[in-house]
Amino acid sequence: MENEVGGMLQAFLVAAGSGAVVGLERQVAGAHRSTVLGVRTFTLYAVWGAGSGLVGDRYGPAAFAAMAVAFAGLLVGSYVVSSRVQGDWGTTTEAAAAVTYVIGVVSWLGQPVVAIALAVGLAALLRAKEPIEEWTDLFTEEDLRALLQFGVITALILPLAPDEPLGPFGAFNPHRIWLMVVLVSAISLVGYVALRFLGRRGLGLTGLLGGLVSSTAVTLGFSRMSRQNVQLAPVLAAGIIAASTVMYPRVLVEAAVVEPRLASELVGVVAVLAALTGAAAVFWWRRAERRRPGDDEPAVDLVNPLTLSAALGFGALYAAVVFVSKLLEARVSPESLQIVGAISGINDVDAITLSTANLVAEGLDPALGAKVVLIAVVVNTFVKAGLAAFLASPRVRGAVAAGLVPAGIVGLLFWAFA
Repeated sequence: MENEVGGMLQAFLVAAGSGAVVGLERQVAGAHRSTVLGVRTFTLYAVWGAGSGLVGDRYGPAAFAAMAVAFAGLLVGSYVVSSRVQGDWGTTTEAAAAVTYVIGVVSWLGQPVVAIALAVGLAALLRAKEPIEEWTDLFTEEDLRALLQFGVITALILPLAPDEPLGPFGAFNPHRIWLMVVLVSAISLVGYVALRFLGRRGLGLTGLLGGLVSSTAVTLGFSRMSRQNVQLAPVLAAGIIAASTVMYPRVLVEAAVVEPRLASELVGVVAVLAALTGAAAVFWWRRAERRRPGDDEPAVDLVNPLTLSAALGFGALYAAVVFVSKLLEARVSPESLQIVGAISGINDVDAITLSTANLVAEGLDPALGAKVVLIAVVVNTFVKAGLAAFLASPRVRGAVAAGLVPAGIVGLLFWAFA
């Protein structure tokens, strides 16, 4: 009995405290009004929710429903009266009151952490009114259309695409092809949103983080963006090169997880390649930041790079590259692992790195395995430089070539004389 009473008190105290948090935010936000629903009111709303849970447990669902309906009636009546008095027909406070009632119910259900988290999150959301309005003003109707298109290619098409090899050589896996389309589209969209929120600085961070997933996707997305926003050439070039820089330690980590001996063979050359491209990325980033005193941020005519036609175009390009890779691989002796590595590096380095690491674990010479992975990395580096050369604006293509081609040549020399 004592435990039951203690649990009831805890539930009501958590509900009251949670309601008070929300009510404090509402009271501060509406301090200039003559009628304010504040700490006391929202505390009572949350306690009402907990009381509804108690009544429902004691007298059944009908009693709980009666309590909920009574609360809804109170809320509607309060809304009508206060809106007529103040001339403000917004429903934010009333919606917050309804959520506060739910928080009280959650507290009664024995979930104090959830109840407190909901209250703090609700208060933070209510407090973020002005920043949210400022952020939404940054976007246009075209941006919303592009976001909906991204939802279509992600949520509708991807789950329906068959996840199995089809066609000659099993080269066409619709699910994997469309997954790359989604990935490239996401990189482009994230870069665009980062640019809207953070300005030029957001693109460098997007490139760096995007390299953890796919440096090729960053190269494609940023190259396309560079043609639409030529003023951003230095920072886009820095983002592309930074993404490629991340690829090198990513390969090393993958090798180390599966077979440390392979990683030890790769660590020296990977460090050199990462240093070369990292220095180039820093150079272009500093150049992007360099402006004479008094210069304003250059005006940029932002164009959302995410369109359905662009996604379909990349899907066709990626499928063609995969098909050519499979075709060449089918014509090469399986024993020629370095040739297979070079072919695999056309569109991916992760698969060949992991498969080679497994072969080393099964007895393959680690030095040979390192050469297989290295040639894939070198080919992939040159491929990204080539993609930028075909897709990027002239200034970006030159910067990317200057950053990636020397690294590719150095890697090739390491491979040839190892």
